[in-house]
Amino acid sequence: MGAQIKMVSVAQPRFGFHHVNSIRLSARAASQCLADAHIDSCDIGLLVNTGIYRYKNTGEPAIAALIQKTMGNNRTIIKDPDNHKNTFSFDLNNGGCGMLTAIEIVQGSVSSGEIAYGMVVTGDSEPFYRLSKEFTFNSAAAAIILEGSGKSNGFSMFRTYSYPEYSGEFVSSTFFNNEGWHGKGRNILNVMQKESYSDVCVDCAVKSLVNFLNETGKRLDDIDLIIPSQSPLGFTDKLKKRVGMNGNFIEIKKTGNMVFHTAGPLFALKQVWDDHRFKGSKNIIFLTIGSGINVSLALYQN
Repeated sequence: MGAQIKMVSVAQPRFGFHHVNSIRLSARAASQCLADAHIDSCDIGLLVNTGIYRYKNTGEPAIAALIQKTMGNNRTIIKDPDNHKNTFSFDLNNGGCGMLTAIEIVQGSVSSGEIAYGMVVTGDSEPFYRLSKEFTFNSAAAAIILEGSGKSNGFSMFRTYSYPEYSGEFVSSTFFNNEGWHGKGRNILNVMQKESYSDVCVDCAVKSLVNFLNETGKRLDDIDLIIPSQSPLGFTDKLKKRVGMNGNFIEIKKTGNMVFHTAGPLFALKQVWDDHRFKGSKNIIFLTIGSGINVSLALYQN
């Protein structure tokens, strides 16, 4: 049995709000996803969070648990007090590739019948508003629900290709600033991205896509849609020209010099989900890229 997408939802800051809590934003995307799918939060057997840039650089407890709490998850079913449903949740840190890595994990539990539904949530926001260095990502969150298909359709293959020789192209870290803000020291986010990063990402993505197609036995002409990462800046434009799929290569509208990070692929998925291109496509490739450099791909078949 395969695992198919039940629903996808996205969330961005409401108009006029700039200092965004990534936990609340992620919980809003997850709650909307549940509402759109007409699923109770208690029916989610596994929840994985893959967001990287977190509110106030929170490390512990797990953000997944905080999202779960904000959603009001794990409440006792009123109709049957003896029927306690629990959701197991945890964080998975794998940068821009984390979303696909989490989907692969959830897919295993759903396709085996261990759980009925699994959810992946991802979201990023500036930890402290205007106190980071070189932070160029949109505040955004997204959620996706998987369910068993009963057939072989859905996600059928995952692969990750690593290029450690380019590990220095993109690095983000925190450092403690004694001066801080309002007289208080705090950990400040510092993002370091080389000018060559987007070009290197394109080279790695093209090489990985060729290898992936060879492994799946598919040709590029067999692929109806490619849903890629939406960062770094310029990546989708350059990759689209190299791959040459035109309208079948999904890009989302840019916001100046800001780009979507971990939630980017799900924003692209939401676009083709709403206009029904996703359900009308037979072979779909998800392509995500992140620091490392790592490239993760997945084949989805309707």
